[in-house]
Amino acid sequence: MMKKQLLMLFVVFALLAIPLLPTAAQDQVTLVVWDNYVRDAEQAMIETLHAQFEAAHPGVTIQRESYETSDLTTLLPRALSDAGGPDVAMINQGVANMGALVAANLLLPLNDYADQYDWWSRYGMGLHARNSVVADGSRIGSGDLYGVSNIAEVVAIFYHKDVFEELGLSIPTTFDEFEAMLPAIKEADYTPITFGNLDAWPGIHTYGAVLHSYSTPQQIDDVIFGNEGATFDFEGAHLSAAKFKEWIDAGYFSNGFEGMDNDVAAFGEFANKESAMWLAGSWNSGPIIASLGEEAVGFFLLPSAIGAETPYTIGGIGLGYGIRATSENPDLAAEYIDLMTSSDAAALLFENDYLPAVAVDPSVLTEGTLTADLVNAWNTISSGNAVGHYLDWTLPDAGARIQELAGGVVTPDEFVANMEADYMALP
Repeated sequence: MMKKQLLMLFVVFALLAIPLLPTAAQDQVTLVVWDNYVRDAEQAMIETLHAQFEAAHPGVTIQRESYETSDLTTLLPRALSDAGGPDVAMINQGVANMGALVAANLLLPLNDYADQYDWWSRYGMGLHARNSVVADGSRIGSGDLYGVSNIAEVVAIFYHKDVFEELGLSIPTTFDEFEAMLPAIKEADYTPITFGNLDAWPGIHTYGAVLHSYSTPQQIDDVIFGNEGATFDFEGAHLSAAKFKEWIDAGYFSNGFEGMDNDVAAFGEFANKESAMWLAGSWNSGPIIASLGEEAVGFFLLPSAIGAETPYTIGGIGLGYGIRATSENPDLAAEYIDLMTSSDAAALLFENDYLPAVAVDPSVLTEGTLTADLVNAWNTISSGNAVGHYLDWTLPDAGARIQELAGGVVTPDEFVANMEADYMALP
């Protein structure tokens, strides 16, 4: 009897000593996240937010992969089709990007989560429309919500304050004043406007900024959202194409811009003060501040060419965080998006010289700094209903078409005709 009792005790202790590996493994969750935060200055910010999330979710590990936006856009369709693909990914807006993913049933509608977490109140409904897509993916601006963004964007003019002072220039209040500065800057042996268009997308920003200055919000909204009767063949499109080509022929853009990389060569030209201005996106402010400081560079909106009181400017929100339709952890993914688009994340973005989509309290700004200029520019266009669009959201070949215009392959009128033909050929 004693031997049987001892044997039973031995078996019990032996069983207790066996590691509970299957149960422990089930408690561990890996949340796969893909984003476009590739610059060194961004890593500490993302790691801080990820540490907060993992601390609040014991057993959860974030597996993060970061890509340049162009690579991210190329890789996502296949990755989101894979059961091991990202649970959360930053999605570029537009019919060819977010719309195509929706049409392929690769993204989860976020309306219920937006209700649960009150994402709707984080910024205006007009901006949420940019992350909204109809069910067949053919139109943006309506339908279900498929992304939530944490960064606001403005495409406008960075300028060297000391170069402006040297040349006796001031921030222009009209388009004519802006244009009058260009030959004076060129004669002083500065490049008037830095422009690097090797990858085609910067042309969407540079030409697009001129287009917006010649257009009304309704004209561009109609094209981007596919409203009834919309056309690209309107007067502002012709005038802006002619003006853009005129500036190229006059040498107001970087020499050799066709082969100039935007993130390296173009940034280097501006940072080295070889140019007076750079028509570029607000997301470049972090590297500019790191290189030149907060007070050496300013930022202003390109004035309206048609006399609008508030300049109509390309901008909006950065890539939206979306959820893979087949993710096994959609609720956890939604919690992640909630953190990354929260006021806490906005504070970190602001500290790292980004423009958050969530409004920034003007009282925290130091006037005379680049950051203050950025926030004031965003507040101006967002409050004035003057936040524009990127043309490739609806016209995926816009970058190539603009390269043809810039290279003199087509005339401005032929460019507009080609853009109109592309637009009318859309499904």
